[in-house]
Amino acid sequence: MHILIGFTVFILMNLITHNSEAQVKIQMINGKVIDASSYTVGDLYITYIKLGTNKSRSKKVDRYDVFSILKADSSEEMVYMPDSLDFSIKEAKEYIKGEQAAHLFYRKPANSIAAAAIGVGSSVLSFYALPVPMIYSVIIGRFNSKKLQLPDSYDQQLASTEPFRLGYQKSARNIKIQQSLKWGYISLGISLAAVIIYEKNK
Repeated sequence: MHILIGFTVFILMNLITHNSEAQVKIQMINGKVIDASSYTVGDLYITYIKLGTNKSRSKKVDRYDVFSILKADSSEEMVYMPDSLDFSIKEAKEYIKGEQAAHLFYRKPANSIAAAAIGVGSSVLSFYALPVPMIYSVIIGRFNSKKLQLPDSYDQQLASTEPFRLGYQKSARNIKIQQSLKWGYISLGISLAAVIIYEKNK
């Protein structure tokens, strides 16, 4: 009987510990979310313990990069000041939701394929080709996605707001640039290695 009671207490304590850890979601202005077990808001930084990590290892994030903090009781502590993005709080929420939607739904495999082709083609320039994928990424990043890639079930009223569109387009541009750099330099590296091996074996 004592063993059963002890085991039950152990299980309950683990559940309580687990639930107490899953308390805080730090919502960043760039749309990312940090899961934390605790936090402290300072004048310049927000110090937090990342969920599931050693409680003695705290991390910091610039408070001007944070929008709000969602607590376990579903209340929200606003950190964002309206003048940091020239948006009202409502508009800032729409902007962040646009960034998050782009991360979830924006897919353009043609960009990666084109970047890889550019990397392979530029390999004929040997080591002078190193800036080419970067230049291509800068060029492609100048163009906004006119049509937002969203599922039919997505909130169309939200998607029609200007802050949402701006947030979506910003994240979509960043995704395009990152993909272009990644695949451009991967293909360039492979091509240059192949050329070097070929020249050595001639």
